[in-house]
Amino acid sequence: MNGRKKGILFLLMVCVSLSPLMAGGKAEKVEPVKIGMYADLSASTAQWGTDAEKGAKLKVKEINAAGGVLGRPVQLIVYDIKTSPTEAVRAYTRLAQEDKVCVVNGSLLSNTALAVSPVAEKVRVPVVSRAMDERATTPNFDPANPDKEIPVNPYFFLTQPSAFQQAAIIASYAIHELKMKTFAMLYTPSNAYALYLAMGFEHYVKKQGRQLVGKFEFQAGDQDFRAQLTKIRELNPDGLFIPNYVTENANAVKQAREIGVKSVFLGNNSWYKPMDEVAGEAADGSYFPNNITFDDPKLQDFFKKYKAEYGEEPRLHSFSGYDDIGLMLDAIQRAGSTDPQKVRDALEATKGYKGVVTTITIDPKTHRAVDIPMSILKFEGAKIKTVEFSYRAK
Repeated sequence: MNGRKKGILFLLMVCVSLSPLMAGGKAEKVEPVKIGMYADLSASTAQWGTDAEKGAKLKVKEINAAGGVLGRPVQLIVYDIKTSPTEAVRAYTRLAQEDKVCVVNGSLLSNTALAVSPVAEKVRVPVVSRAMDERATTPNFDPANPDKEIPVNPYFFLTQPSAFQQAAIIASYAIHELKMKTFAMLYTPSNAYALYLAMGFEHYVKKQGRQLVGKFEFQAGDQDFRAQLTKIRELNPDGLFIPNYVTENANAVKQAREIGVKSVFLGNNSWYKPMDEVAGEAADGSYFPNNITFDDPKLQDFFKKYKAEYGEEPRLHSFSGYDDIGLMLDAIQRAGSTDPQKVRDALEATKGYKGVVTTITIDPKTHRAVDIPMSILKFEGAKIKTVEFSYRAK
């Protein structure tokens, strides 16, 4: 073999020996683990959505700094839906079908959850949400028989107390700790969240043998509740349950005090900040449940790192965004895959996931979190005071 042929043969051998490395180099490009989020970032509940987004991004940043999930970086894709159910469906569909995410963090709003839930069942990319309406996870939920076992939506999950669970917690506290016997409610049926809280409150009160003396409704957009409150003043119940969003709740308590309603106000978890700023001293003496209380010792480390990241104090949904994304990534890790079906299976099997706020176990029969307590808080001097750090309905 002459020198020229030997040289060509040598070059061919080098190319053959390098080809696996070159192929390996190309294969070493790591695709991110894609997860999605849709939230109100610019409309009436934008504070909730932007806080949840910040918490979510902080969790993703921490996970990526620690090596990602399945050895891959995490990419969070977020879309603004305002408060529109139509936009929520559009965002979810885009995340699932175009962006190819393997799991989605859903909006906090029940109306959007009810719109997305049946779509998720068809598209088969799981949704983790804090929307509290039971129908999001069990579409045929019966308010008249809430303990009845109902077929579950396989692709929708709830990580905080549902509407009936939360209503039972505040009603239980009013009956068993505050010794109340008579109640009235003021709520809007146009908001699924408020409606199901009201129905859950009524169910628990009647189950405990107490009296609901009046149910008073208003329509979306109403700002004057004096007509309803005048009737409530005449009935003079021990407790008045007002389970709406912040602006409506604040207007109701201010108008109630102006016309002389003496009842103790009972709220939902929307009574938290900025309710203290909006309602002021009119809310004094009111009680409400919440997922967290800011003086809880176990939350202080999160306060420090959140403030270091954003230069501001976290609010309620900063925690929910952080914990929900953490649970989603934990499910992907346990699944060992980004296949949406395998992630769904892992979510359904969640037991004892330790979030910042609480430990989450998913009931496979309802796809809702099991036995999560809530804090009971009280307004005093336009400030919020913790009464109970961890309370469960009796």
